Amino acid sequence: MTLYRVTLRLESPLGTPLVGPTLFGQLCWLIRDGDGESALGRWLDDPRRAWIVSDGFPSGHLPRPLVKPRALSADKLETVKKRKRLAFVSREAWLKHRSGWDETALPEHALMPEPASMRRLAHNHVHRSGRGTLAEGGLFFLEEDWRFAQTAPVAGADPRRADVYVQTLDAADRVQSLFELLGDQGFGRDSSTGRGRWTVEAVVEDGELLRASGERRMSLSRGVVDPQGMEDALWRLEPHYGRAGARLTLAGVSPFKRPVLLTRPGMTFRPRHQGPFGRMLEGLHHERPEIRLNARHIAIPFSEGAEAAA
Repeated sequence: MTLYRVTLRLESPLGTPLVGPTLFGQLCWLIRDGDGESALGRWLDDPRRAWIVSDGFPSGHLPRPLVKPRALSADKLETVKKRKRLAFVSREAWLKHRSGWDETALPEHALMPEPASMRRLAHNHVHRSGRGTLAEGGLFFLEEDWRFAQTAPVAGADPRRADVYVQTLDAADRVQSLFELLGDQGFGRDSSTGRGRWTVEAVVEDGELLRASGERRMSLSRGVVDPQGMEDALWRLEPHYGRAGARLTLAGVSPFKRPVLLTRPGMTFRPRHQGPFGRMLEGLHHERPEIRLNARHIAIPFSEGAEAAA
């Protein structure tokens, strides 16, 4: 499978974070609309054809890997504490240090925080009798990510740009066309009112991330740990509350999927085979058994420093 880096330029607020399982689900809707439901089913049933998708990262950056703790001097320990909230590492620094990963050897400018620019917006509940909005107690609040409006760089990165990685057998033009269509239609919550819009700036093959030797792998995706192929895993978990989509909801189907716990990008493990890693999850919706969740990993090789590996 080929690894592509898709660079998006955000053109409107995000009502839904750029997380891989949600991106994959909305891409499935586009495939269903274009090729038909049976074609989508065959695509999902073939693990060689179904895409593996990462989260959206600040352009030019990757998630920081979770590694084994090591004994540190007092000054290095203080450095690690200061950098704890810096969630991303530059791609350039990753390529330079991946053969013997040691975060204390990284220059501070190689790390950056999450660039999200959250705004809390008030909304009104509509009166059920059709008489406008509720007179009292009708306010509720939703958060949106307005990083698209930021002009100042964050740690040297443009917050309006995001990189999504896709591993697939398909050609680059197929990947680009689907991401362009999704950007035109809108991604996530409130896409019908202009949220989740983007343009695709580039789709480039990024095999360099895979061309390395190393006894461990770092995941760029949200997924599950499969003990048959993944050992000595280090991870942080986050609940994922999936939705079935507006069209199924309008047809009378419950919008709620069963919540699942997924590992966050940056999870690391020792591989037992060549991959793919993780699984396609089923049984997530009590009415529609065909609904699935892609919990497979884009996994890139690296090695920890000698002291951590010992």
